[in-house]
Amino acid sequence: MKRRALLSTVAGSALGLAGGCLSDADEATETPANPQTTATATGSPIGSPTETDTSDPEADPDVGLSVVNEDDEPHALSVRVTDGGGTRVDSSLDVGAGPGYGRNVANDLVGDGSYRVVAELETGTTLDYEWTVTNEARRLELVVTPDADLEPRQRVTPALDDADLPYSVPGAADIFAPPSAEVRNRSDADARLTVAIEHDGTRFFEHAFDAATDREISTPSLVESHGTYEVFVEAEDGRTATHEWHIPEKWAWPTLAVLVADDGSLRVGSGWPKTASVHVENEGEAERDLTLTLVRPDDADAAGDDAGGTGAGGTVVSETSRTVSPGESNLAFDVPIGDEYELSIETPAGSETVDYAACYCWSTNVTVTLEGGSSGGDGGGPSVESSQYVCE
Repeated sequence: MKRRALLSTVAGSALGLAGGCLSDADEATETPANPQTTATATGSPIGSPTETDTSDPEADPDVGLSVVNEDDEPHALSVRVTDGGGTRVDSSLDVGAGPGYGRNVANDLVGDGSYRVVAELETGTTLDYEWTVTNEARRLELVVTPDADLEPRQRVTPALDDADLPYSVPGAADIFAPPSAEVRNRSDADARLTVAIEHDGTRFFEHAFDAATDREISTPSLVESHGTYEVFVEAEDGRTATHEWHIPEKWAWPTLAVLVADDGSLRVGSGWPKTASVHVENEGEAERDLTLTLVRPDDADAAGDDAGGTGAGGTVVSETSRTVSPGESNLAFDVPIGDEYELSIETPAGSETVDYAACYCWSTNVTVTLEGGSSGGDGGGPSVESSQYVCE
C-alpha cells in the first residue's frame, strides 16, 4: 500500500454505502490541511444523484472527476466533492471489473482552486484527498488498485513551451497519430525526472518533470515522424534508465512510458508493466515442470538501475516456474515495462526461445505444447508457437 495514497480501512465504518454518511463542507469537520491525514466524519447521506453548483463561480467543462478500476473484481463506490461554496458532487456508482475499466463521475466542476474529495469502497476502504486544480492539472482519477485500495491520480498536462514539438525527421514518413509520453510514479516518494530524446545523435527534447506520487503526467505530442529514437531518463539522485523507442513506418506506438516503480526503480519503455501469460497444453498424463524466462537482449535497452546482466547474452527481467498438470492451462509471468524481449520456455528435456514484444499496441501470443513420453514421463522439449498482434 502506498503511504501517499491517504487510505484507511474502517471496520464497521460509518461511511458504509448502505446508510453511510459523509460530512458536508459547512459542518464541523474541516478539509485537512495536510492531505496525508485521513478523516472520517458523519453528516448527510451519500448516494443521491450528482449535484453541481454552478452559480458562483462558473463551471469549467475541462475540470472533471473519473474512476478507474485496476482490480479484476467489480466494486461499488461513493464519492463526495465539496469546496467552500458547498457540495459539488454527491454520488454512488457501480464500477465494472478491470483491469482498465474506467467511468466518468462528474464534469463541469468549477475552475482553479481546492476541493475536498472523500470516496469509499463497499469494503470500507476510504480516501480523503485535497485536490488542487491548476491550469495544468484539471482532471482527477480515483484509482481502485489491484488489491482493492483507493489512490488519487491527478492528470497533469504541461505546456512544454520550451521545446519545438512535435519533432519532424526530414524525409521520414509522418505518423498518423503522433505519440506522447506519460510519466507515472508508483513509489512512496516524489521524484524529479529529466527526460531527454535524441534522433541520430541530435537531442531535440529535454525537460524536467515533477513526478509526484499522486499524479500522472501526459505530454503533448513529441514526434511526428517514423524512426528510432533514443530516450534517456535521469532522477535527481542519479538513477538512470534508457530506451530505444522504435516507431515503424506502417503503424505507431502512441505511448512512451516513464515509470518510477513501487520499489523505486526507474524504468522507461513502450508500454506499462503488466501480467502476461502463455497458453500451455500438456498432452501427457503426468505433471511437467515448466520455466518461463523473460530476457532483454544485450543489444536492446539498458534495463535501468535494477538491472542485472547474464552470461547468456541478455538481462533476465522476469522468471517464473510452475508444475503444469495434464490438460490446458495458462502460465502467468511479469513484464516489468513495455519493450522488445526474448522469452525462453524450458522443461527438463529442452528449451525454446521466441521473440516477445510487450509494447502498447504490439504484443505476442504464445502457445506451448508439452508432449507426453512413451511411459508418461518428461517427454520431449516444449513445442512453441507464437504470433504477434499489431494495431494498425
